[in-house]
Amino acid sequence: MSFVGHIRDLAAARRELETRRLLVVGGAPDADRSAFLDAVAREVADEAGLPVYRFRVADAGERSGEAGRTPGEAADAVVEACRGVFVVHPCVVVVDGVPAGAADAVPTGTADGSLLAGLISAFAESESFLLVGSTDAREGASALPSDGCADGWALLTRAAVHCDRGDPRAAGPLLRRAVEAHQVAGDRRGEAWAVFLYGRMCRLRGRAEDARRLLHIARERFRAVGERPGEAWACGELARLATRSGAPDPDALAEARRLHERAGDRRGAAWAHLWWTVARADEPGFPWREEFTNVQGRFHEVSDRLGTAWTLHHHALTLARTDGTDGVGGTGGTGGTGGTGERRREADRLFEGALALFEEADCPHGRAWTMLEYALRSPAHRFLNGEWAAEIRHVFHGIGDEAGEAWVDLAEAGPSPDGEPPYELACRYPTALLDTLGWTEAGEPLIPRAARDTQPEPRPGFPRPGDRDRPDDSRAHVRLTLLDDVPVPDVPARIALQVVPGPGHPWSTAPLPPLTARATSLGHAEIDPAHGVPADGAEFRFTPHRPGSHRLRFTVEDPATGTVLQQVEAEIDVVPSDPGPHRPTAPAPRPSARRA
Repeated sequence: MSFVGHIRDLAAARRELETRRLLVVGGAPDADRSAFLDAVAREVADEAGLPVYRFRVADAGERSGEAGRTPGEAADAVVEACRGVFVVHPCVVVVDGVPAGAADAVPTGTADGSLLAGLISAFAESESFLLVGSTDAREGASALPSDGCADGWALLTRAAVHCDRGDPRAAGPLLRRAVEAHQVAGDRRGEAWAVFLYGRMCRLRGRAEDARRLLHIARERFRAVGERPGEAWACGELARLATRSGAPDPDALAEARRLHERAGDRRGAAWAHLWWTVARADEPGFPWREEFTNVQGRFHEVSDRLGTAWTLHHHALTLARTDGTDGVGGTGGTGGTGGTGERRREADRLFEGALALFEEADCPHGRAWTMLEYALRSPAHRFLNGEWAAEIRHVFHGIGDEAGEAWVDLAEAGPSPDGEPPYELACRYPTALLDTLGWTEAGEPLIPRAARDTQPEPRPGFPRPGDRDRPDDSRAHVRLTLLDDVPVPDVPARIALQVVPGPGHPWSTAPLPPLTARATSLGHAEIDPAHGVPADGAEFRFTPHRPGSHRLRFTVEDPATGTVLQQVEAEIDVVPSDPGPHRPTAPAPRPSARRA
C-alpha cells in the first residue's frame, strides 16, 4: 500500500506503526517516500520520547556496489548497523532505499537472504519501531505481518528452521508475529501449527510441563481442522517428552510413525522411525544396525539432510558404545580386538559424515554434539587438537546452549570423586536422566542420548553448592499458582501468590506479617491490582494482549522497613484464542513506549 501524498494516510500509517512497530512503504518517488518516512518517524518519536536513527541502503553500497562491496555485503552492513542500535535502547529506525525485490514478503524457502528478512530478524526481539522504504515497490505491498496468510506461514517456517538449528531463542518472536498473522487471516490451521511450534520450542528449552500442555492443545486443534500430519507430529513430540526423564516411550513413537504413514507424510514417518530406533537402540538384542540403515534410506528418499545427519550421529554413537553385537543374535563378525578396531573406524566414518551434513544444513547444535561424541570416542582425533574442548564449547556458546557447554566441562574434568553430577547439570536435568550417565574404563562419559534433545535452563530456586549448608526448611519461599488452565489474549487469568515459610522459619509458628506483594508486567499485558497482601491471600488478574511468552515480576516487601525481601519472575505462555465463528479480527494495539 502507498501512504504517500495524503494527510489521512499519514495518520493511518502512524497508527499502523504503533500497532505493529513495523511499516513497509513503497510505490512512490524517492523524495516523496523519504519525506513521508521522516514525517511518520517524527510523530512517533515525539510522542514516545525516542531518538530517530536513519540508514540509507545506498550509503552502504547497495545500489552500485561502490566501495568494493557487493549488494549482499551492503545489506549485511545495514542489518548489522541496525542490530547494534536495536539492542542498546528503544528507538525509531528508518531504513530507506531497500530494493523492491528485497521488500517483498518474507521468503518462504530456506534461502531467507533478503535485506527485509534480515531487518525483521534483527528487529524481532527489540522494542524499537522500524520503518522500511522500498524503491519502486509494486503498489499494494503491505505492512508486515500482512493481512494475507502467506506471511504467517513464512514466519512459521523460519521459526521451525531456528528450532532445527538448535537455536530456539530466536523462534519465540517469530512465532508471536506468526500467530498474529494467522489470527488476522482467520486461519485456524495456521494457528494450530503455531501452537505446535510453541510446544516444540518449550520442549527444546526443557520446559516439559509447558510443552506438554501446548502440544495437547495443538493436537486437539489439528484434529478439529482435520490436519492429520499435524496430529502425528504433535503425538511424536509428546512421546519425545518422556525421554527427558530417561525413560523413552517406544510404543508412543511407533504410534506416531503409523499416524504419519496413514497421513501420507513420508518425512514425518522417517523422523518418527528415527526417534523410535534411538529409543530402543540400547536394548539388548535390538537390530539397531538394520533399523538405522532403513531410517537413512527413508531420509534419502525425501532429501532430508538434517534427518540423515542425526541418523548417522546416533548410528555412530551406538557403534562406539556396543560390545560388537548388532541385535541379530551374534557378533556379526566384529568380535575380538580386530572387530573393535573395525567398529571404531566405521563409527569414525559415520561421525565424519554426520559432521559434513550438519555443516551443510547449518545446524550448529548437531555439529557441536557430533564433535563432542567424536572426540570422546576417538582419542586419536581428540589428541590431534589440543583445543578440542574450547572449540566445541564455542559452538555451543554460539547458540546460547549453556547445558551443552556444561557437558563439555564434564567431559574435560572427568568423574567427580563423590559421584555427584556438577551443579550446572544438576540444576538443569531431572535426576532420573542424570542417573543414566555412565563412564567408560578410560574415564570418558557415556552421556545420555536424551541430553541432546533439550537445552534446559537452570531450575528456579535450585540450591547452589554454597546453599547446601542452609536447608530449605529455614527459609520462606514465594509460590505462584495459575488458577485458570489456559491463558488466552484479552481474557483475565487469575494468579495466586503465597509466601510459604519452611518448618524451621519463625513465620511457620506465627501469623504471617502484613507483607506487600507488588506485581509488574514486563510485556504486553496488564496485571491488576498493582499490590496485594499475601497474608490475606494475594490474587492478581493477568490480562495479556497478545499470544506468546509473557514475563511477570513479583516483589515482596516489608512495608514497615521498606525492605525488599524477595523478587521473583514468572514466565507464562499465552495461546491464541479460538472464538466460535473464528472471524478475522484485528490484534490489540501494543502500548506506546510512553504509556509503558
